[in-house]
Amino acid sequence: MSAYLRRAGAGLLADGSQLVWSVADGRRGRRWRAVASSNGAITHALLLEVDTAGRPSRFELTTPAGMLTLHPDEAGRTLHGNVVTPSGVHHLSLPWSDLHGLEVDGRPIAGAVTAHRLAGATAVGEGRAVPVVAITTDLALSETTRDYVRVGEGEWRIEEAPGDGAGTILRVDSRGIPTGLRDAREWPLELD
Repeated sequence: MSAYLRRAGAGLLADGSQLVWSVADGRRGRRWRAVASSNGAITHALLLEVDTAGRPSRFELTTPAGMLTLHPDEAGRTLHGNVVTPSGVHHLSLPWSDLHGLEVDGRPIAGAVTAHRLAGATAVGEGRAVPVVAITTDLALSETTRDYVRVGEGEWRIEEAPGDGAGTILRVDSRGIPTGLRDAREWPLELD
């Protein structure tokens, strides 16, 4: 039996969408896959690969608007990729660093990756300003900063304005798995 985390699960998001996910650790890091659906229609499909230090190394997001692909360059200073839509291809190049995170509007996996990376260096009651690339469901990207405030064991408040005390609550267990889904279920990804 491997010591690597290999799990799958499902649950309901805040907007009522059904999220199905899997996570698998390997020699080079962790791979997340997720798909959300509402009324039988897929609202997004995600692939997020994370290196052994917990930093995003490859990101793919498909929504009804099109397909987005992102990855840091070898130096880790630029995030490259493109968005493919019915109107064509839009090439992307954004500033990037080891401190950066990703955010997908209304979806917890990318935020859970950032919170899990910060957990070892952030005590309960402390916060960290994190530069993020925020992604909307229509695949628009923006550069911003979020404050990740660790309000309890496994509980984070992600603030849009540093120190405002308001924000989205994200629950993540010690393995880095989002736990705030309603009707959450989880299974082993592999046979024993």
